[in-house]
Amino acid sequence: METQSYVIMLRPANDYGIEGTNEIVAEHFKYLQRLLSDGILTMAGRFSEVLIGLSMIEAKSREEAIEIMKNDPAVKAGIFHAELYPWRIALKAD
Repeated sequence: METQSYVIMLRPANDYGIEGTNEIVAEHFKYLQRLLSDGILTMAGRFSEVLIGLSMIEAKSREEAIEIMKNDPAVKAGIFHAELYPWRIALKAD
């Protein structure tokens, strides 16, 4: 089955900075590492000047992409607010 690319935008939620945030963000990073090793995550990073992160994933359906997004420990904990957008790659370097 063919996959679709999706971008997940992560912004700090109102609870960012609460006690335990660093541990949850560390779990978030481990989650992204697992997605990368499983071939789901294409790339991830954050903007230098604002606290906004982007992750690109491959999923078989929008529902699957939403589940991946919702299962991020930082999203589950309410540290980050997540938004999902389908992404169509027009040009890509080798």
